[in-house]
Amino acid sequence: MSTTVRAPKAYRPGLFTRLADGLRSSYGIGQWSWLIHRVTGLGILLFLVVHIIDTFFVVAYPGLYDHTVSLYGGRVPWILDAQGNPVYFAPLRWAFRLSELALIACVLFHSLNGVRVALVDLTPRGALFQKQMFGWVLGLFIVIMLIVCYFVLVPLFHPPVFWNFPTEAVGPPPSAP
Repeated sequence: MSTTVRAPKAYRPGLFTRLADGLRSSYGIGQWSWLIHRVTGLGILLFLVVHIIDTFFVVAYPGLYDHTVSLYGGRVPWILDAQGNPVYFAPLRWAFRLSELALIACVLFHSLNGVRVALVDLTPRGALFQKQMFGWVLGLFIVIMLIVCYFVLVPLFHPPVFWNFPTEAVGPPPSAP
């Protein structure tokens, strides 16, 4: 009885191992700034899609827009308390406020890094100083974000103030003439 020996298979690490190795490798400042620039650009694009959709509600369904804005403030419009007002849900307010902070971070980094990319591309010796400029971008980003974090997060530690919309604004959408 003879046995056939198979050729050994090449080892290919899993996705998590490859990602961890990629983070540890020395890609360089240019690769990291390129990656972060693309990710922040996608974050801005995602916000624009959501913003266009919820702004569409202003014209098409004003009552639904009021519900959407109420939801952004942490009020769940379809759950009412004893007085008939939407119920306040603090984790929802925190989630939307943190997503606003992420949007600000995306716009800030994308714009600062865009200026750096323009300087690298448009000045003859810009490529020689791209590492130093990326350091300036990160430094400015951190300083500005610390200030922004204060103004975005501090209101979360105080009880919210809500405006109650008139009941006719929450009614069904108007019918076409």
